[in-house]
Order: sequence, then C-alpha cells, then structure tokens
Amino acid sequence: MRVLVVGGGSAGWITAAYLDAVLNGVGTPKSVLVGLIESEKIGRIGVGEATIPTIKRTLQRIQIPERAFMEAADATFKQAIRFKDWLRPGHDYYHPFDRLTATQFDRHGLRWLMSDRSLPYADTVTPQPGLCEAGLAPKRADQPDYQGAIAYAYHMDAERFAVTLRDLALSRGVHHVVDDVVEVEQQDSGDIAAVKTAGGKRIEADLFVDCTGFARVLIGKTLGAAFESYAPWLLCDSAIAMQVPYDKKPQPNVRPYTSATALSAGWVWDIGLSGRRGTGYVYSSAYLSPDEAEAELRAFEGPHCADVPARRLRFESGRIETPWVRNCVAIGLSAGFLEPLESTGLYFVEEGVDYLTELFPRFGSMEALRPLYNQRMRERYEESVDFINLHYILSERRDTPFWREATADHRVSPRLKALLDRWEEKPPSQLDFLDQRQLFSHINFEYILYGMEWAPKALAGRPPGEVAKTQKSPLIAEIDKEVRQGLKPHTQTVLALRAGAVEAGAPAPSRKRSKRAPDALQTAASGRR
Repeated sequence: MRVLVVGGGSAGWITAAYLDAVLNGVGTPKSVLVGLIESEKIGRIGVGEATIPTIKRTLQRIQIPERAFMEAADATFKQAIRFKDWLRPGHDYYHPFDRLTATQFDRHGLRWLMSDRSLPYADTVTPQPGLCEAGLAPKRADQPDYQGAIAYAYHMDAERFAVTLRDLALSRGVHHVVDDVVEVEQQDSGDIAAVKTAGGKRIEADLFVDCTGFARVLIGKTLGAAFESYAPWLLCDSAIAMQVPYDKKPQPNVRPYTSATALSAGWVWDIGLSGRRGTGYVYSSAYLSPDEAEAELRAFEGPHCADVPARRLRFESGRIETPWVRNCVAIGLSAGFLEPLESTGLYFVEEGVDYLTELFPRFGSMEALRPLYNQRMRERYEESVDFINLHYILSERRDTPFWREATADHRVSPRLKALLDRWEEKPPSQLDFLDQRQLFSHINFEYILYGMEWAPKALAGRPPGEVAKTQKSPLIAEIDKEVRQGLKPHTQTVLALRAGAVEAGAPAPSRKRSKRAPDALQTAASGRR
C-alpha cells in the first residue's frame, strides 16, 4: 500500500511520521510505504505553537522521547489558558487542563452555582490555577517521559517541530521528495493516479494525503470538495504575529500557560518558548485594517517591540465538507481551520491522522470507510466551533463595534443556543456529550461558563444571604499539597529536562532539507511491483 503525503510543515510531517509509526511500527518490516513531497518555494505558516494534552498521545505513538522533543522543538510546558478582559476589562479566569474526576453524577458545578460564588469556579475543582500563578512546572525533571503531577501540554516552535519530525521520519525510512507539484493526474474513475513535478517526476500512490494548506491542491482544486464557512459564528479572519526575543523583554520564569487577552476587535495570544515569546493579534478585518491591528498589537506589547518584524496572515474559519474524497484525505489546514483561541490547530491534524490509521483501507476498498471519517471530522469541527463561539457570546463587553456584533443574538450558533437553553434548566453534565472522542466535554464548558460568571437566570439574582459560602472540594488542599511536592519553577524544570536530553545525545534539528533522491518513493514503489 503506497501513501503519498503532499505538503510538509507540521501537518505533513506529523501525518507521515504517525502513519509510518502506527501502521508499520518502528524497526519492523513495512507493509505501508509512506512518502512525502514538499516544495522548497512554499514557506510554512508555523501555526500550532500552543497545543492541548492530546499532543502527548501523538508524540508517544510516534515514539519520540519527551526530552528529545522538548530540546529539538524549543518546547515549554502549558497547563492552561488564562483569559484576560473577555468578560469585562480587568476580569480574568483560567481554563485549566486538570480537574477532579468527573463522574456520571458530577455535582461540582451545581455546588458552585448554588453557593455565593465568592471563589472562582476553577479554584474549587483543581489546584492548577494556583500552580500557574506560582509559575511551577507540571512535573519534576526526574519523572518518566509524558508523566507528570498534573495534566499538561506544550508550547513549541512549530517550524523546529516540523524539522524534527522530518528528520525522525526519514531515519525510519519515510521517503522524501523535494520538488514542486505542477499537475495532478486522475484516473477515469476520478481517483488521483499520480502527481507530476516540475523536475519531471511522476509519483504514483494508492492513497494521497493533502497537506498543502489553504491552497488545497488535491482536495479542492482537483477533486472539488466544497468548503463550509463558520464566519457567521467566528468573526475573526486575520492575524498579526511577532516573535519577541527575551532580550527585548526579559522573563526570568517563563509562564506555564497561554495568555489570551481581549482587545478592541479580537484577542492577543502570548506564548512563552524556551528561546523567545510568540505573540500575535487575532482580529476581524471588518473592524480593523492590517495597519490598525499591527499598531494596536505593538501598543499592547510595548515600545521594546518597535523593531520586531510582524507577519500578516488571513484565514477563514471553516472546513472542507468531505475531507476524504475518493482516494484523497485532507489533513491540517487543507481540511479546515478555526481561529486558534483554544489551540485546536495541531489537534485537528492529530485527530485526522488518528482516524485515518483506524480507518486505513488495508484490504483495498475505501467505499465503506469514507462516510464515517467525514462524519467524525465534521462532528469534531462543529463541536469546537460551538465551544469557541461560547467565549464571545458570554462577554459583557459592548465597548467597540466588534464586541457589540460578536455578542449579538444572531451570532450564537444553533447548536450552542440549544445547549444554553437546556442549561437554563439544569447544569451541564456528561449526558450532554455522549461521544467519547469529543474534545470539549461538560468539564470544559463549565470552565468557560462559570469562569465568565454565567448562571441560569433562575439563580442569577439570588441574594448572597440565601446561599452558602463557596467552598473548595475537601480533596483540593490534599491534592495541591501532594502535587506541589518536588515541583520546581517552570524554567528551571525545562532547562533540566533539556540538559538531560543533550547528555543523552538527543539530535538537534537540522536546518537543511533532506537531499534524498527526489524519486525515492517512485523507485521503491516500482521495486515492490
């Protein structure tokens, strides 16, 4: 079985490395031949610097040591997202990764609603906001790979991550072609037969994976898959991004969380890596020009960034309606994109390739597999749209035209409206989310709802004297004490882990592209015949 990934970057190399590791195993004979073709002329967008805990599962399945990954990708830990000024200026709250175990009859949210709410909800169900405020790492440097005291993900350099995965995949026998795709050849049936390159190569495969980003060379331009826009629910369509060296603004202890601060027409991210910070403004071009957005971002960041270059990006939140068409699967930006408020960029890559390995057509036919893949990916996107939409429509801000429009009733997605109507009568629970693969469950919705001080109308006006004082779960103090034992400041822990990786001989990411023969996949495939 021959698989050709068209396009590199994080999406392409995650896909290639994951397919090879999971379908073939590492160090075992190959039953699936995986190759990747990418152009030297097309730059990488570099999305996905902030991740969610699913990334640990992906890295483990690819079989890359955690210390080696962190050293190569300039990675730090991420334990939460801190939202600032979303409800109103001066207000902030956390969306942590950890929480007390939720059972079928989970009553933590109900207890908080029935109390005087004098403590932030997150503080009553997890010690993680306190760990973030204290600047502590989520694990000790001596703990095994991918294990920690509390749930975590990473911040990382997406460009270096792609290079690291590329080098790892090539060392395991994934074939690499550096050339420009100039033509896509189709069979009479409509399936893709091969891609032709500027260098005169014709590369065949049985299954093609489109990782060409927003260009969507295979799934869109060749196969004509339709695009569904989420613009009615997510107004932001542009971004200004900067990479700020620490010598511009020193940060002795890198924050172990992502910061998302609301501004006049969107929000600013702040991500601390080992060697620099990544920051940027996600905004709506209907309310700000690129020049105005960049000026607002620079004013927010401060005068130290005056000579820091900025990149301008445009996007549309939406997805391909059928990401698997005939013998082509779109993964990454080719399949869709949502504004990065909840760090779902790489998650959709992970989920797409994970579904593909589970539904891989080992016995030849794809007919019965495509509908389930398309259905599950549609569900993952729609669930995430509703969750991101929630952050906007709960805001009390009406201070700019953007916020007045983003909070308007007609900007609430229909599925989210149905959930909010139901929650007026009962708190969120497991019953609302029955799909085990769903990313955002009632736990996540609670953090946003209660973090933004939402309550059912029946409880909103109750006098404080009628309710009990908010209490932390009795387990929180015990868990907090246990978790904090041995934890060190975030930067200190990351440096210790990276030092261990260097001592163990972890390879540094190369800066050059592979010089493997450009027809390696074709040659190997022909040999198998």
